[in-house]
Amino acid sequence: MDITRANFQDSLPIIQQALQDCHFFALDCEMTGLDLQDTKQEYLDEIEERYHQTASGGSQFSLTQFGLSAFVWSETEHKYRPRTFNFYVFPRPTNGYDRRFLSQAGSLEFLAGQGFDFNKWIYHGVPFMPAEWRDKQLGSLNKAQDRREITIQRADDKAFVKSLQDQVQKWTQSQEQTLLLEPSNAYRRAIQYQQLEKLQKADRGNQGFYVQRVSGSLGVQLQLVRATPEEAKQHEEEERQARLQAIHDAAGFTAVFEMMRDSNKPAVGHNLSFDLTFCLSSFAQSLPPSWPAYKQLVQRWFPAGVWDTKHLARQLQAIFEGGTSLGDVYQGLVEGGLDQAVAEFLADQTNEPGKWAFPGISHADGYEAYQGPEASSHAHEAGYDAYMTGAAFACLVRLYEAVGSKPGQTHSKASQQPSLEAVQHLMGRLNIGRSDISYGALWGEDPQPDRSHVMLAAGLQPDTRFKPLAEQLSKHLGVRVRVTPLWQLTTSQSSSALLELPVEDLPDSARLAAALVICRQPHAQLVTWADYSSAKKDGTLQTLLQPLQQTGGASLAGALKRPIEAVANSGVSALTGQAIPAGQAPPAKKKLKSMVPSCRMM
Repeated sequence: MDITRANFQDSLPIIQQALQDCHFFALDCEMTGLDLQDTKQEYLDEIEERYHQTASGGSQFSLTQFGLSAFVWSETEHKYRPRTFNFYVFPRPTNGYDRRFLSQAGSLEFLAGQGFDFNKWIYHGVPFMPAEWRDKQLGSLNKAQDRREITIQRADDKAFVKSLQDQVQKWTQSQEQTLLLEPSNAYRRAIQYQQLEKLQKADRGNQGFYVQRVSGSLGVQLQLVRATPEEAKQHEEEERQARLQAIHDAAGFTAVFEMMRDSNKPAVGHNLSFDLTFCLSSFAQSLPPSWPAYKQLVQRWFPAGVWDTKHLARQLQAIFEGGTSLGDVYQGLVEGGLDQAVAEFLADQTNEPGKWAFPGISHADGYEAYQGPEASSHAHEAGYDAYMTGAAFACLVRLYEAVGSKPGQTHSKASQQPSLEAVQHLMGRLNIGRSDISYGALWGEDPQPDRSHVMLAAGLQPDTRFKPLAEQLSKHLGVRVRVTPLWQLTTSQSSSALLELPVEDLPDSARLAAALVICRQPHAQLVTWADYSSAKKDGTLQTLLQPLQQTGGASLAGALKRPIEAVANSGVSALTGQAIPAGQAPPAKKKLKSMVPSCRMM
């Protein structure tokens, strides 16, 4: 069901009912972009750095569509009957809120290629603003009833007040029903409001009036309208309610986001990191400055938890050897493309694999837009992707039920509702692509990858070529070595890089090999990952690096206690760390299998 400004208000009760009835809901977002031009994900990013990268995109790009699919379990039909909504959302300018946002050419080109209607988005998109901003406007409206008094001191302001009083007095003695005051700036209008309020209170026994704003070719003007005190009071209340409604109308989709929160139902998404930052930045508040604070924000808005279907699928590599994109998972599980792999997996995990079956899923009556042979043409429409995510999740839960089953346990049939208890241990775990971090934990402690084999090479020459450096390290160790430049630490005097060395090799031999490679770098120093990471978190990184850049290469910090040149010239094997007898050639380098994990772009 497409939702635009035209049918949004009428659809709110239907959306709220769907959220109340559902077992869980799935969400998906389409955006004007993802990555800022000056941000780049690196394999050795820490979780705090990844958060800032996704948060910067979520804060500075805009949503174009929001998909919501409420998966309702039918007790009579014994299957899921999802109710799916596809919202066009646009941050319409109103009452001081005029959001600026970026667009990424590649993202817009992608949307256009999928048939996205940009005119429908801009002209008919449901407005939205963060709840934080909406509540601020509502608070300002209440404060307007108690305006701070302006002290009239300047001669021209006094003359302005005297002219206003004379004009109003003359009007009250006439038979005219209205009085249109002269145009003025915001400051003078505030003076007008203040003086008119005083005149109203002073003339309680006489026929009163109320004040209304009029917009015309000359700008905003105030107009006085004759009325009894009761009529004036009624008009003021009607005006206040109209302003309140205008603020809520401008907040638009934010009401749906609050319904999602208040439903207290589990939320599901695929590769969810970006969707969450975009949603919270657009509909909740400005994103917090730290990952721990962000986790608390997510927990407040998704009290029943969130599940990332990409993370769930990646734990079942025996099934998803070909990939874990949303299309791969949906086509493999829901459409049967991986039936053979699923059968083999169940045979390996259970004693009676034939008794396990995926739950039935069919669109609810009135929600058949994504039904039939042409359904796949809606791919990358937020509503359809939300439905695909929910359907994939239902099947994944059934697989995890099988994994956790015990001998003699009743098997789950297609007519049985999946139990989320089977995936409770995976709640709040976000997929982290291109990283050795297992997942981002929105609940609980974050996993800490072992990076004892990673070192910071600081104090390198400013013109260091990092690709040759990686090749030299790999040549010395006989394995692949990853070198990650740290451009943020590069100055006119030096540069730095992270060296990811083989896990299998002995620490001392790895450091010796690094020393042999960088021996021509007179100021090069090695710092352990633990010291580097700690200095980043404490804000003392520059303090740590400064003495390293001034030692002239006297030692490898925290590792070697001898000059680099001495290490390079000594008879030491780069592989074993053992002394080489005089006249004997160094031993041949053994070939070690690299333990650096391979990466797939997510």
